[in-house]
Amino acid sequence: MLIFFKILSIFFIVTYPCVFSAENVKSYIYSGGIETGTIDGNVPAFEESNKSYKRKVTGSENGFADYHLLSQEAPLFFINRDNLKKYTSYLSPGLRSLINKYPSLNLPVYKTYRSLDYPSSIKSLIKNKSKINKNIKIESNVFVPFKYPKTGSEVILNHLSRYRGGSEEKKTHSFVVNAKGSFSKVGIWSKRVSSTYMKGGNEKIAFYVIAKYFEPPALIGDIFLVHEPFVNTDLRRKAWIYSSAQRRVRRAPDAAYDATGRDSQGLITADQIDGFNGSLDRYNWKLIGKKTLLVPYNFYLLHDKNSRYTNILGKNCVEEKFLRFEFHRVWVVEARLKKDSRHIYGKRVFYVDEDSWSILSEDSYSVRGDLWRVSVHGLLQVMPENFPWYRAHIHFDLSNKSCFVSGLDNELKNRPVFGFNSKIKSFTPNAMRRFSTN
Repeated sequence: MLIFFKILSIFFIVTYPCVFSAENVKSYIYSGGIETGTIDGNVPAFEESNKSYKRKVTGSENGFADYHLLSQEAPLFFINRDNLKKYTSYLSPGLRSLINKYPSLNLPVYKTYRSLDYPSSIKSLIKNKSKINKNIKIESNVFVPFKYPKTGSEVILNHLSRYRGGSEEKKTHSFVVNAKGSFSKVGIWSKRVSSTYMKGGNEKIAFYVIAKYFEPPALIGDIFLVHEPFVNTDLRRKAWIYSSAQRRVRRAPDAAYDATGRDSQGLITADQIDGFNGSLDRYNWKLIGKKTLLVPYNFYLLHDKNSRYTNILGKNCVEEKFLRFEFHRVWVVEARLKKDSRHIYGKRVFYVDEDSWSILSEDSYSVRGDLWRVSVHGLLQVMPENFPWYRAHIHFDLSNKSCFVSGLDNELKNRPVFGFNSKIKSFTPNAMRRFSTN
């Protein structure tokens, strides 16, 4: 069971504006974000900003966009303890707490690029398959079921449904970093395939995942398998693990909610992987509104293959020169634990990108009401496949200044592969046994 969890690897939010709808904003982009910029100019208009980004990213390096011109940009300014009050209204409670907790942290703020783009076929599906067009069912090829959400759960369902390239194969490293900057490392290969790209799959399954550890020695050969259903079906997640030591496959019945994994040392819950995953049924979801905040965006600096982990990781978890924060509008969604439900987080606040519907940050509170953990999910536009993708996930624990970082591949040669087809026979418990010998 423990092996599964790796991969699915003073309060000031001023009164929020009313929930945005198609009636009170004149112009939207195809995914549902507001086309126009903010009055103060911090968030630019989408079309102008998108064209500016594309002019910056013109080449290709190992299949990813060439970020050379972007890498030459300098931060507009930094936020630290000394000037924190000046930018309070643009920071979530979690980010403000991080700046106070880490005295040497200088949060770099860069020019905003609304870099969202998709292949033309995906754009067409997003335009035509949304609740704004008809009473749509959440299924394959429905990537924004609620273009103009009215509830918090609808925003989260958009995150769960978003387009992620159809399929993905990659090798990554994850790290637990302690308060002194020392870290331990785990390596895992994984393959995720959505039902649209799966021959012989179940139409009620959103995607399939199989993964295998390649380091450290104690975990080499351990495998896990997940069948993840669409959230509106009568199915539940199915998960299996193969132990190389025991040489057998067994079910992982509680691979969800607040279960934790060995390689994160308890710093994340199972449902924090990919920003949020799984069922929404243990929380009451409230849509607070939309707000302009500083969020992790265009995280190309962490893509640098010339950087070593010893340079990236340190006492501040991830060193500031690898971070990039920009002004973006986000949906703010609050989740409060239901009275008769169980979870280690009593309250959670999610900050969701208005353009891509990706969760960019989460503030997690204990059942006592204390702000406990802060998660940031650095988004990057993948090229030439052309969709937003998480470059890294960074989870901070405020209680002990440790953190969990996943998704890095700086010291690995191969880049992720997207958009391939697969067969269901490679995603069964029997396949795990065969795979264990490879």
